[in-house]
Amino acid sequence: MSNPNAVTTFTGRIYSTDSAKADKAKGFGWLNAIMYMAPATQGGVGNLCSHASPACIAACLGWESGQASMVKHDSDLNSVRLSRIHKAQAFMRGRVAFMRRMAIETARVIRQAHALGMQPCIRPNGSQDVAWEGIAVDIDLATAKALAKLGFDIAPGRFRHIMEVFPTTQFVDYTKNGRRFDRALPDNYHLTFSRSETNEAQALALLSRGVNVAVVFSGPAPAQWHGYTVIDGDTHDLRHLDPRGPRGFVVALSPKGRKAKRDVSGFVVRLAA
Repeated sequence: MSNPNAVTTFTGRIYSTDSAKADKAKGFGWLNAIMYMAPATQGGVGNLCSHASPACIAACLGWESGQASMVKHDSDLNSVRLSRIHKAQAFMRGRVAFMRRMAIETARVIRQAHALGMQPCIRPNGSQDVAWEGIAVDIDLATAKALAKLGFDIAPGRFRHIMEVFPTTQFVDYTKNGRRFDRALPDNYHLTFSRSETNEAQALALLSRGVNVAVVFSGPAPAQWHGYTVIDGDTHDLRHLDPRGPRGFVVALSPKGRKAKRDVSGFVVRLAA
């Protein structure tokens, strides 16, 4: 997909703090900021979900649920979809500038959370699967000055990733890229593996290693799935608060959006009555 309004800079809102997921977090004392980009290849700038399954792409909550799904035809673009396309294009085509802007917007979220008496939790991948631990952030003098105005004393320089810029802030994400769990992830970045119709064997292998795995169930979730304890993942999106142990936990999620609710590919687990 290509877009005639391709951009290399993004001036809109980076994070959403008023989605249904984010609202749930407020009840637990957290301000949950989520960044949504055009998923997979919808931005016309490569694949931002390299490990997504066909059913995951078809039913993506970043495109097929909420305000993004409010279109007459599947191929139509509304303001939400266009914003997510432009965000993806700016990230891919103007990476240095985008990461500086992301740093400033992250600082604003942190300050907002503290002003509300809450803790900030940042989810960079709301609808995409970018390995943020490998995305450097070059803080120049102008960005450092902007951060200082927000109360952050961060000297200009090159940081390995956004989590290093804000080492005391909690970041969380879901991912279908199992290789990310073989890396030394930042201490303040919690990942949950996401099962699909094509990666169940990998999901079970990661569970055996103590990695928590999100599974979408069509109805009431079972107490156990493949011998692993199931917990409710719809209560909030604060995955770093989930229990952890030598054996992983299954994070039960309900299908979001019309297409996910009708899925019969195996992406949504439908248990026998």
